Amino acid sequence: MKVFKFLPIALVVALGISSCNDETSTIGSSIVDTNIEIVVDSSFQKLITAESIPNDSVVGRTITQLIGRISIPGYGRLETDFLTQFMPSATFDTVGIDRLDSLILYLNYNTESFTGDSLAPMQLSVFPLEKQLQSPIYSAIEPEKYYDAQATPVALTSYNASFLGLPDSLIELGYKMIRVKMPTALADRFFQKYKEDPAVFSSPSRFTQYFPGFYVKTSYGSGCVVNVQNTVMNLHYTKTTEINGSDSTYASTQTLMAVTPEIVTGNHIKLEIDPEIKSEIAAGKVYLQAPAGLNVLIHFPTREIVETFENAVQEGGSTLQGIVNSLILQVPLKKLTSNPYNLEPPQFLLFVRKSELREFFEEKKLADNVTSFYAEYNSDTESYDFTGLRTFINDIIEQKRSGTEITDDDEEIVLVPVSVYSETVSSGSSYYYYSYNDQEVVTDIVPYISAPSLALIDVDNIKLQLTYSKQLVK
Repeated sequence: MKVFKFLPIALVVALGISSCNDETSTIGSSIVDTNIEIVVDSSFQKLITAESIPNDSVVGRTITQLIGRISIPGYGRLETDFLTQFMPSATFDTVGIDRLDSLILYLNYNTESFTGDSLAPMQLSVFPLEKQLQSPIYSAIEPEKYYDAQATPVALTSYNASFLGLPDSLIELGYKMIRVKMPTALADRFFQKYKEDPAVFSSPSRFTQYFPGFYVKTSYGSGCVVNVQNTVMNLHYTKTTEINGSDSTYASTQTLMAVTPEIVTGNHIKLEIDPEIKSEIAAGKVYLQAPAGLNVLIHFPTREIVETFENAVQEGGSTLQGIVNSLILQVPLKKLTSNPYNLEPPQFLLFVRKSELREFFEEKKLADNVTSFYAEYNSDTESYDFTGLRTFINDIIEQKRSGTEITDDDEEIVLVPVSVYSETVSSGSSYYYYSYNDQEVVTDIVPYISAPSLALIDVDNIKLQLTYSKQLVK
């Protein structure tokens, strides 16, 4: 469908402008003598095709770690654990310490950061890594290459995700921890090493040469997957110090190391897609699934869009100028017929050329709004709306006019479930007073591996709308 709107500029507006300046104004005459035709073309959406493609090995480096095992009808069977380095504390308290009481690994998560049965009994095991993790790290990583699979774990613990029985003070804070008691010998090892050579703890690169990290593995249970947002290793000890001339002995705690964005952390993910989904995909349905499940490959009619726009402008010879006003892609979803755990669609989708997908994540790129874009799921319209694709098509038009032909890569677009992280930045000042503006700045875009996620694309109702202007120049 094409919609045409002709907008002759009102003479009274021209008079209003020219009255401000007695001299002949180029702007004024162009307004008087110019007609602008705005074309809204939705005919391209019938050219879009879509299909589900495997996404079974994603860059597994994220800010969070996923641990657990779950089978969900209509989704599949997911098992996940993680391998991680640690950022060491640069300084330790070593003065007046009488006894090292315990070394505890804490895996912290909040009230909504799990999928499944909160009462399901689960168990995890901790193994030391025997060599440093390589970056980039993928979800299909083979942990056996980094740890001794025949060795006894250095620690294990049973847990469930329920908040039942927690003190009210912790419930009010909204988070819970999985507490893993590490060997006392390991506590002594770190403590003595710091006293002998504190430089080892001065940087993550030096520290990982001494201590490569842990593999945290699901060893028992099924029914729950937990998204861990914060992982720390705390040393609990007894200390004697002088207070008001008298010795005082008390228990204290210090954080020795933590998982932070600066170090390498990899989620090891195994997803067996439900046979019913595979059957529906074979019959033509299109699914998105995460983590490490299914992307959507779309044929994007780039050649037809550019050709239509250029033909519309060229038909007037040198008397027409054209501008692409907007290009909007709306990807709607259908209701899932089976969704026992109320799985949500991925919060964000990334739009990027298939040929550039691997590079995007390996090089930790952000959406540049020229070759890559992201859209947030709109629960009101039940769709993802990419509203800024004008710059994508303009870039291709400019390249074509410079001699670079449109290729198949420009028409093979993948939609990828992602997590988008941002932070608030305040800035701004003036000569006489300070004023600050808060602005959300995107800091990281990574594959979505926060929780099991599933969505069914409503392919028949995908919308693609091009709006452009033709200006008659006399």
